[in-house]
Amino acid sequence: MLELTTLAIPRETAAGEARVAATPSAVRSLVQRQVPVLVEQDAGLWSGFSDEDYLRAGAEIVPTPEELYARAAWIWKVLRPEGYERRLLRPGQRLYCLMHVGESLPEGIETVALECWEQDGDAPVRAAMAELAGRLAVQAASVALQKQEGGRGLFVGGVPGVEPAAVVVIGAGTGGRNAAMLAAAMGAAVTVLDTRVHALRALNIPGIKTLPATPHTVERALAGADVVIAAVREGDRAPQVAGRGHLGLMRPGAVVVDLSITDGGAFATTPRTQLGEPAQVIDGIVHIGVPNFAGAVPRTASPAFSFASLPRLLQDLAKS
Repeated sequence: MLELTTLAIPRETAAGEARVAATPSAVRSLVQRQVPVLVEQDAGLWSGFSDEDYLRAGAEIVPTPEELYARAAWIWKVLRPEGYERRLLRPGQRLYCLMHVGESLPEGIETVALECWEQDGDAPVRAAMAELAGRLAVQAASVALQKQEGGRGLFVGGVPGVEPAAVVVIGAGTGGRNAAMLAAAMGAAVTVLDTRVHALRALNIPGIKTLPATPHTVERALAGADVVIAAVREGDRAPQVAGRGHLGLMRPGAVVVDLSITDGGAFATTPRTQLGEPAQVIDGIVHIGVPNFAGAVPRTASPAFSFASLPRLLQDLAKS
């Protein structure tokens, strides 16, 4: 029978994913509460945490994922289990991770979707990862705008005497807000669209224009955009804000960054891409559909993820 408090930290296996769910500091907090913690060998390597760091924090290092999952009651990871990881799950286990949209898990697995967990009216894990994704979206778009990448051959911020790129952000939540603020700081001409007036009011910042998101304003914005960053979500899925027909409105070489790809995608044409090869040109438009942008900066993202999600585990442990 599984120990009710045995917690496992696996090594992430998704393409390009280098984050780890728990830092050694988080592990120490769990061990101090008499929670046995298992960490898969090299799980934190790309985030700057060695196996020795976890051993000093009181964890046990487990050499294989098979042993790790077999001994675990609770599993704390970054991304939803896919591929062989799903086959390692056992009925009765509890899983803490970013669930988003993906394959269904085996029956009998209790899941805690960390992106949906709310505390004091906020969704701390989703917000922490969205902050990074929004900023990284601008960085990725600035590269994709280069001619050799299929883009329009523009520099986001322009130079004296030359107009900057027109950046349109659809969605003024955490991801969209961070994208807009960074793009504006780089000198881009930024327009943000959202259906929520209060979200637009929060972006009352010099250099950022705001508009209500209606079919008419979205179409006009797409027609004049060099970069479009979509960061929208309704419930557990993303509403589709643009179909294939909308691509005909856009300038050849314009860039679309679909931050909503984890929840089904805001653009009907956006493929799921990988960190190593983030962009695909479709009908003359550069599409970026990386579902795990924050995985590109694990030394920043892992501590942020761990800090934001640890309170939920501690809350549940106190009740068990």
